[in-house]
This record gives sequence, structure tokens and C-alpha cells, in this order.
Amino acid sequence: MKHSTNTPPIRYAIAGAGGYGSCRRAAIRASGEFKIIGALDPNDDAIASTAQQEGTPVRRYQTMEELCADPLVEAVFISTPAHLHVALGWQAARAGKAVFIEKPLGHDLEECRKLVEYCEVNRIPHGHGFTVPSLPLWVEVKRILESGLLGTIVSVSVASMSTGGFVYPPDNWRFFKSKNPGGQLFQCGIHKIDLVRRLFGDGKWLAGYVRQDMTPAETDDGYVLLGEFGGVPVTLHSHYVASYRHAMEIYGTDGDLFVSECADKLEYKKTDLAGGFEPVQDWTEKIPAGDEESGAADMRDFADAVRERRQPVISGRDGLKALELIFDAIRIAKPIALRPQNDLAAKRRDEFHAKEAKLEVSGIPNDNALLPVG
Repeated sequence: MKHSTNTPPIRYAIAGAGGYGSCRRAAIRASGEFKIIGALDPNDDAIASTAQQEGTPVRRYQTMEELCADPLVEAVFISTPAHLHVALGWQAARAGKAVFIEKPLGHDLEECRKLVEYCEVNRIPHGHGFTVPSLPLWVEVKRILESGLLGTIVSVSVASMSTGGFVYPPDNWRFFKSKNPGGQLFQCGIHKIDLVRRLFGDGKWLAGYVRQDMTPAETDDGYVLLGEFGGVPVTLHSHYVASYRHAMEIYGTDGDLFVSECADKLEYKKTDLAGGFEPVQDWTEKIPAGDEESGAADMRDFADAVRERRQPVISGRDGLKALELIFDAIRIAKPIALRPQNDLAAKRRDEFHAKEAKLEVSGIPNDNALLPVG
């Protein structure tokens, strides 16, 4: 989409142009509010693809220092592995650049807290990569909750799962606690924590269990957490060793709502005080049709924030609040001591890579492309 306002586009550079960075750039392009200047990425193909996708020459920076020293750059997007987020964010902020960091904000809670406060005090716009609340599915869920259709919310159950613990190679950065504390909870569960906060209010975890016996990795394999958000009891299941699922079940006195992502599905069940088994109604058609690239509206708000030197609607503070809940969960969750299942992890990983090799020979894209990135 071309820039459509009377104000000049925001000139930006991106650290991590490939991988999830390509998804971020798609949202940036769709907003019509930005112009790319350059990129930092160790992968030659990522730089070449960036120039091709953006339809313009892209300056390649060799270091973050070089990127931040470019006077043409007004905003810096950081789409690298999570353990690099906060250090790169500091470099951009200290250079006076507006900064946008993907979730999670970082692996060092105290440094993340300092970065958020620094940006707020110095009026440096600091955006954060929580795009899920803006998706049509969750916009509709919020509308239904605000309508009062479900009555008083009794409880909520949330799931955030993938098989990443079995299929990523053992040396992947996601398997080291120093880089990925909390495993799937840190990588993807944080989206659901942010959603719960937005839908029901701020809260805290009261209890939890963690499994560390399913893979040989340092990082945790799965969490089951119990908390209270806005007075509503909430359970969260977040695993690296279960089939891909991102969902929420909302139970109310007048009705229930069942929400699934990938593919999006919305179901409703009306409470029948006469007893019996109430039918579940498919409300998927009620989800508004998305008429633009996911995240484009958020990017337009970030562009306005850069021009006005304010914090965007989805800010670093939101990322920090979710991150604090991650570290609270890690602190309170009790490990379940069971017989080590490392043999199972090795078997699953061997099976995956054997299947991957067959797919590559046949020319079919491998399953790894479907894994959550970020």
C-alpha cells in the first residue's frame, strides 16, 4: 500500500529482516506509513529478499551501531531472536530512535523494565509486537464480552501449545534458559497472557506446575497455571510438547464462548436453566472479514506515535506487564518429578527429521515452515 497521508512516511530500518521480520515488514508495508532505509541481518538471502519484497534498494548494515548512527533512520524495528531484543532496543533508544520490539520484550526482566522506563521518561516511542488483540477473531470476542451476552464470567481456560520441543534442533536458542526462560510460555504463551489481561483485567498467578522431563532441553517443557484476572479465575496450559493449539474457553452464567485460532473458529452455547444438554452453535461466520494485512492498523498507530513523540496504543509497557507475569509463573510453578522421557524426545526428533528429509526430496515444503516463529 502506498503512503496515503499528507505527512511524509516514517523512515525505518529493521534488525532481523528475514524470518518473522518478513511478516513484520508485510504489516509495515500494508500500513502505508513507512519507508524502509536499511536492514541488519547475517543472512544474505534475507537481505536480497527484503529488497525484492520492498521494491527498493535496501542499505545493508554490518552492525547495530552502524544502523543506529544512520541519520536517515527515524524508527528501528527489532525482529531478532528474543534474547537479543533488549540489548538492541537499548542501542536504538539511546540513539534517540523510536523503537518497535517483537514479543517477548526480552529475557532479562530488570533490563526490560529499565528500557521501558527510559523510553517513557525521554518520550521515545516504544511499540511492542502484540498484534493478536487486533485480529478480527479477538475483536469479535471482545465485542461479545462487552455486550454482556455471556452474563457474569465464571472462569476461563486458555491453551498455547506446539510441538517445538520435539522438532527444533537441540542447539536451537529456544532450548537455553539464558535465552528463552519458560520455553513455550515465554515464546507464545505470552500472547495469551496479554489477551487475558486485555479481555478481563490485570491479575496474577496463584499456583502452577511445570514439566521439565519431556525433552533433554534446559528450558521448561510445559506449564499449567492458575490465576485471577479482573476477578475471573483463569487457567493457562502452555506446552512445547503437544499438538499445535491456541484457544480459549470462556464460561459465563448465561452462555459460553469457545475460541480457536489457526484456523479461526468461534462457537457459542446458551445456558438453558431448564436443564439438559445445550447445543453448541457455530458462530464462525460472525468473525468480521479482515480487509488488510494483519497488524497494519497497529503500524499506523505506531507511525502516528513516532510523529507525535508519544507511546503507541500497544506499547513497551504492555510487553513489560506480560513479561512480569511470565517470570512470576516461573517463580511459583512447582516441578513435577517424573521418570525422564529423554528417549521419547530423541525418538520424536528423529522421526521429524526423517519425515523432513523425505519432504525435501519430494519438493513438498516441510512441516518446520508451519511452526510458530518469534
